[in-house]
Amino acid sequence: MPKFSYKARDSKGLLVTGEVDAETGEALQESLSQRGFIPLGVHEVKAGGFSLDAIENWWNGVKQEEIMVFTRQFYTLFRAGVSIDTILATLAKQGMGKLMRQAIDGIRSEVSSGSSLSQSFRKYPLVFNELYCSMMAAGEEAGILEQSLAELVKLIEKEESIKRNIKSATLYPKIVVGVMILSVGVLMTFVVPKFEVFFAHYKAELPLPTRLLMGISHFVRDYWWLTGLMIGTAIFLFHRYASTRSGKFQIDQLRYSVPVFGDLNLKVANARFGHILSALYKSGLPMARSLEVVANVIDNEAFAMEVRQICVDIRRGSGLANSMQQRRYFPVVVIETTAVGERAGSLDEMLSAVAEHFDLEVAHTIKNLTTLLEPLMLVGIFGMVTLMALAIFLPIWSMSSVVNGGT
Repeated sequence: MPKFSYKARDSKGLLVTGEVDAETGEALQESLSQRGFIPLGVHEVKAGGFSLDAIENWWNGVKQEEIMVFTRQFYTLFRAGVSIDTILATLAKQGMGKLMRQAIDGIRSEVSSGSSLSQSFRKYPLVFNELYCSMMAAGEEAGILEQSLAELVKLIEKEESIKRNIKSATLYPKIVVGVMILSVGVLMTFVVPKFEVFFAHYKAELPLPTRLLMGISHFVRDYWWLTGLMIGTAIFLFHRYASTRSGKFQIDQLRYSVPVFGDLNLKVANARFGHILSALYKSGLPMARSLEVVANVIDNEAFAMEVRQICVDIRRGSGLANSMQQRRYFPVVVIETTAVGERAGSLDEMLSAVAEHFDLEVAHTIKNLTTLLEPLMLVGIFGMVTLMALAIFLPIWSMSSVVNGGT
């Protein structure tokens, strides 16, 4: 289904922008009109394409931390018995970004006009994703909004915690790789040319590693602009390929095959799957609908494809554990725990329990991430140092033959 970006005005005249999937631009305009918006412009987003709207949305985008703070404060005030209008009016005054403030003002306006809370949140897909809105809708319909908000707070905080821990654990490897790249650049630009002048004095045939090193050094120094252009083109083509459905699927598959990080990514995906599905199912959403939401927010197309296949099996009458058993990304512990939950009628509790198990696994893996990456870093550094040493010192070690050849 193609993706469209849109601009529209809400009932209070506030500008609303976003990107959604739709059959056609006309269908999206009709949908916007039915929800009380005045469409100003609808444009199809081409794969790998750029637009001023996309750049503006990225620049003014809502940070996940803002969503977390907003949800926590919303839950606290709602639990204290404060009215929805007062909650939104209070939170709109908090120090948040422009897009977030616009969304809160718009939601307050919609709620004041008689719209339900979940319907109002759905009008701002650029800020609140499908999981957020589905949890809101389920909480409203079942009369357990406070519980749904509490689950949302837990989900968002867990995801933020995992992201922060991964960033912290990969900081040291990133510094090592950065210093290594910088060192190679300095060697190629300043050190290798000095040795080149020294070796040229003897006019002897140099070993292959030395000739390769000097050739690379020449290319980097004489065609630095072409080097930058090639790197920029490669990055652009990669992002263009990654923005297509097939490209994203292939790349997301590779994420589960990368040493060290592949296992970590799979554990994170199973933890998210358990937490989100448990929260949605506990809120009263049917299993098939809950799986649809999970597939849309899991942020990995390969994993999402399996969840969609499970959803199809569920609609055909299959059990959740039986369907999961036929997929490749669900470990045995997930399948067995789910089967126990189905038989005992406590599926939400079992899914939550297995998700917490993977939370511990993720925390343990992140804690030991630097240790796990050290062999890879050592191999990379050792390989680079070995190649540089061979290229520079081989001619020196055979200096006698070089001198004899030059005299």
